[in-house]
Amino acid sequence: MITAEQKAHFETFGFLFLRQALSQDEINDVIREAEEVMKTERGGRPRAQEEEQSVAPFVELSPKLSPLAEDDRIYGTVEQLFGPDLIWTGSEANVTVDSVTDWHADRHGESQLGYDRVKVMLYLDTVTADHGALRVIPGSHRMPLYMDLDVQMVELRQDPQAQPFGVEGSDLPGFPLESNPGDVVFFNHNLYHAVYNGWAGRRYIALKYAENPRSPEDVDKLTELASGVFNVHDSFLNSQSPRIRGMVDRLMAAAPKGRSRAPRCSVNER
Repeated sequence: MITAEQKAHFETFGFLFLRQALSQDEINDVIREAEEVMKTERGGRPRAQEEEQSVAPFVELSPKLSPLAEDDRIYGTVEQLFGPDLIWTGSEANVTVDSVTDWHADRHGESQLGYDRVKVMLYLDTVTADHGALRVIPGSHRMPLYMDLDVQMVELRQDPQAQPFGVEGSDLPGFPLESNPGDVVFFNHNLYHAVYNGWAGRRYIALKYAENPRSPEDVDKLTELASGVFNVHDSFLNSQSPRIRGMVDRLMAAAPKGRSRAPRCSVNER
């Protein structure tokens, strides 16, 4: 469980880093199972060296990985951050090929503020400041820094060659979250983040949670950039876990009627 100081760190800076939350044996098991699930999603064939892969939902596909969603070190931490009525908003796994992911917030625009969501990252490879680590701008999930950045970054969203603030993206001040397998990173979806010096084959799993929507406006924020959030996998809809069922039941209670299921995954070669 996290301390009051760690909770204040997340609320103030927008992220929290739990080093070696999973043991070496545990993360090795996660990596093996993750590779098996991704191989199955590729139809059983090996992954090409320059092949990008994204699978969502992900942990929902495996009885061995599903317990991550309710693990005390992950669920318990998010519960302390958001309270006991949090909701599940999905998971994904990615193998990236791009060396750069420019500065962005997963939920951008002033309309997205005021409703908290968190992304929990488990990197399956060592990432460093010079080799693919997630960089964050501390405090950028809150006003006024959030909008100061958002106004400038709109140019970058339209033109990858743009230089907000007149410098290369890699030169903007940010904090690198250097990570080894077994570490767990929690960050607010509104936090500005980027990746530089990535490589083909960089792997991570992301688990996503949110506050229980308190109003129709919160539901709009939840679905604006995640229209498939209510397309919950059957394994979680029918889960026997009180924690997972609680999160899913609260999510579905907020769901507008008429939602259809979205495609489960995509595999692309570059």
